[in-house]
Amino acid sequence: MNYLSAIDVKQLLSGTGEVAFIDVREVAEYGRGHPFFVSHVPYSILEARIGLYVPCFKTATILVDGADGVADKAAKHLEAMGYENIIVLIGGIEAWADADYAVYEGISAPSKSFGEVVEHELGTVSITADELKARMDNGDDNFILLDGRTPQEYHKMTIPSSTSCPNAELALRYKAMLGNPDQDIIINCAGRTRSLIGAQGLRLLGLSNKIYALENGTMGWKLAGFELEYGATRSYPTDLSETILSEAKNKADDLINEYDISVIDHDRVKEWREDKNKTTYMFDIRTEEEYQAGHVDGFRHTPGGQLIQATDQWFATRNARIVLFDPQRIRAVIAAIWLKGMGHDAYVLDESSIDGLVRIEEFEIDVTGIEFIDAAGIANLPDGKTTLIDIRSSEDYRVGHIDDAIWSIRPKLDDIEVKGDIVIIASELLTATYALKDLGGKGKISLSEPEDWKQAGLNIIATADNPPDADRIDFQFHTHGRHSGNMDHAREYLRWETGLMDQMDEQERSTLKPLPS
Repeated sequence: MNYLSAIDVKQLLSGTGEVAFIDVREVAEYGRGHPFFVSHVPYSILEARIGLYVPCFKTATILVDGADGVADKAAKHLEAMGYENIIVLIGGIEAWADADYAVYEGISAPSKSFGEVVEHELGTVSITADELKARMDNGDDNFILLDGRTPQEYHKMTIPSSTSCPNAELALRYKAMLGNPDQDIIINCAGRTRSLIGAQGLRLLGLSNKIYALENGTMGWKLAGFELEYGATRSYPTDLSETILSEAKNKADDLINEYDISVIDHDRVKEWREDKNKTTYMFDIRTEEEYQAGHVDGFRHTPGGQLIQATDQWFATRNARIVLFDPQRIRAVIAAIWLKGMGHDAYVLDESSIDGLVRIEEFEIDVTGIEFIDAAGIANLPDGKTTLIDIRSSEDYRVGHIDDAIWSIRPKLDDIEVKGDIVIIASELLTATYALKDLGGKGKISLSEPEDWKQAGLNIIATADNPPDADRIDFQFHTHGRHSGNMDHAREYLRWETGLMDQMDEQERSTLKPLPS
C-alpha cells in the first residue's frame, strides 16, 4: 500500500498507464461530492463489486475516503484479494478539495458532462415541453416520441404518448416505429443526458428526419405544468424485418469506416482476456431478453445504453480496452463512437467470428462456516446477552425493525459496543457475509423479514428519525425527490446538470471530444 497527495494523484490520472480511481465512501457521502474521474465502489460491498470495476490486479488503484480510515481498511482487503498496486489518497476528499480540485455532486459526472459537451459542440437540436405540448394539442401526428431510458424507468413515469425505446436500441429499431418515413423523432429521458445522446446518436445515421431532444425531459415536462403518465407499457418492436436488419448492418459498416472504429475477432478477445497485465472490459449492449437467451462468454450485460449514460457505474480503469458486442453490429458501433468521444479505447467484436454462446451463470455465495438464525431463534435468545445489528437499508430500518436492534453499515461497525453474541440482520446474504468478516467472523446471520418477526412474536418498532439523516450514509440525498414530485429538487438537478461544463478543469474537459457528425 502506498500513499499519495492530491497533486500526485491528479498527475497520475493524466498518464497513459492504467489507473483506477475508486471512492469507497457510501452513497450519501459520495453524492455530496467526489472527483471527476472516480468510480463508486462503496466499502459495504467492496469485494463484490471491485472485480467488475478493476479486473486486473496490477492496475494502479487509488482509493479515496473521508479521511476516516475506511480507505485503509479497503486497501487491506484488496491486497488480501491479490491487488498489487493500491494507493490511498492522503487526507481523503477534503484534501482533494483543499488542493482546489473540483468535487462533483450526484453521480456519473463524466457521462452527464459528455452529454452537455455533445449538445454544445455538435449542435443537438432540442424542443421544449411547451412546444411539444402545443403539437400534441393541435393534433399534430407527424412525430414520434421515444423514451430513451430503461423500460423500468419508463414504466415508472413518462410523457403521455411516448414509447419505450432505450438509447442503445434507437439506431436499430427507430425505422420500425415510424408512422411514416418522414416523421420527426423526439427523444426524451428524465433529464438531459439520454435525450441529448439519443437524439445525436440518430443524427449520426444521416437521417432526413428532423430529430429533437426534449429539453429537460420528464422533469422539464412536469416543471412546465403538464401531467406525466404512470405505468405505461408501450414498447419497441422485437421482430424486425430482414430489410431493416440488413440496412442496420450496412449503416454500421459505413460508420466504422467514417469514425475509424476497430473491429476485432473473437480470437483476439480471448488473447486479451488471458493478458494479466492489461485490462479488457467486455460489454454486451443488447436487450436483456437477447442477452439471457445466450451471450459471448465473459461479456457483461449493459442494458439500454446505460454504459454511455453512466460509464463510472460500469468500469473504473482508465486507458483500458473496451470491447462491445451486438450481432446486428449497429448498437455496438454507436456505443463505440461515444466511448471514443469520452476518451476510451473502444472496439467492436466481429459477430461472424463467434463460435458459440453461453447462458447466464448463477452466482453462488460461499457460506462455509456461517451460522444462520431465523426469527424464532432470535425470539428465544436470552435477554441482554446478544447484540442485534440491523444492516438493512436505513429506510427499511426506519419503517420497522426489531426492538433493541441497532442500525449500522459496514464502515460503521467499529462504532458499535458489542455485548455478548452477535446477530446480523440483513436483507441479502452477500452484504451480511462482509459485515460478518469485519466482525472477525463471530456471529450469526438472519435473513428473516418483518413478517417472520411478527409471527415469532418479536416486538417491531418504527423510528421516523432513527437513524438520523446525518448517519444515513447509505441514502442518496442529492435531489432524490426529483422523480416523485419535488419540483425544487428537479430544478436543482437541472441546474447541476447544465452547470457541469463550467466545473470541469482543462484535464477533465480534454478527455471529452465528441466526434464530428
